[in-house]
Formats: sequence, structure tokens, C-alpha cells
Amino acid sequence: MRILESRVEPAGPGQIRVITTLGLNDDPRDGPSDGLGDGPSGAAVPDRIVLALIANDAASMSVSEIQANVGGNPATVNRQCWTLANNAPDLQHRLRGWVVSFERGRYALSAAALRRLEDPETKAFWLGLAGR
Repeated sequence: MRILESRVEPAGPGQIRVITTLGLNDDPRDGPSDGLGDGPSGAAVPDRIVLALIANDAASMSVSEIQANVGGNPATVNRQCWTLANNAPDLQHRLRGWVVSFERGRYALSAAALRRLEDPETKAFWLGLAGR
């Protein structure tokens, strides 16, 4: 079992609501499947995170592994990983649905992203953007 998504909402004075979606197996393809954004298109930290996940053969990467690939400020990378996994509104058009929280501190490509990457030409295109 693993956490696919978790979010916190205000629930009233002095209260919060935590909503967690659990995957019942270890297959990274069981994440969110609808509403995939256009994909990474530049050199911004969120784009580089998605490209690092595409280029990595492992099912998931820890924040430190992503940091080693992306570089930059560790706090920024950590915050952007969390932002991507929670589909922040400022990234909806490009990167919505590409990254899921695999488990605490680990991130992976979503089921929809993995399906998009099943075509070798499509994956080669994204790897070209990643410079790999």
C-alpha cells in the first residue's frame, strides 16, 4: 500500500481535514489517470523534476535523488515536488497530473504519464528535452 495523493483543507475553526488516497499495490501506474497536462516545456524547476523522473528507470525517486538530478536549492526542489504531486493550480496547464507522491518523500510519474511514455518516439522526445 502507498499514498497516491494527500491534501489538507480547512475544516472549521481550529480544525483541518486530511484527505488521503491510497494505492493498494506497488505499481506506479495506479495513480491519477485523467487530466494530464501538456508536459514539461522549459528549464524551470518543475519541468526539470518531471524530466528527471522520465529519464530515471526506477519506479520512484526520493527528493534527494531528484535534487541530485535537478540541482538548485534543496528546499525549492522539495517544495516543487510536493507542489507537482498535489497538482498546484499554477502548474495545471503544463504539468497537471504528471507526478504522484509514491510514498512519504518519494515521487513517481502518474499512470497517465507512464501511458503517454509507452510510445518510444514520445519518450525519446522527452528524453531529448532532458538532454539524455
